[in-house]
Amino acid sequence: MKKQQKIKYWQAIIEQQQSSALTTIQFCRDNNINPSTFYAWRKRLASEIPPAKKQQVIPFVIHEQAFTQSSMIKLTTPNGYQLDFESTLAHQALAKLLSVL
Repeated sequence: MKKQQKIKYWQAIIEQQQSSALTTIQFCRDNNINPSTFYAWRKRLASEIPPAKKQQVIPFVIHEQAFTQSSMIKLTTPNGYQLDFESTLAHQALAKLLSVL
């Protein structure tokens, strides 16, 4: 078996065990797999997959000034970043910009 085939094979085996209601030992017993081999492959595959990045929600506060001729909308994040926008900015453009942040 080629290396990629082995990796795919063991990924499937590990997924089967995780989705089963069996303990690792019982799964290995039922499937005639050496537990040491199973654990070695699980560790090897876990080290090859980079850890998932945790998503972080950063709240921000919208401060609107009273509308005057040249009023501005100021957004301030908890980290201290400030974004200023003209109050005449189309709400669709502002929504699109905020979705990127």
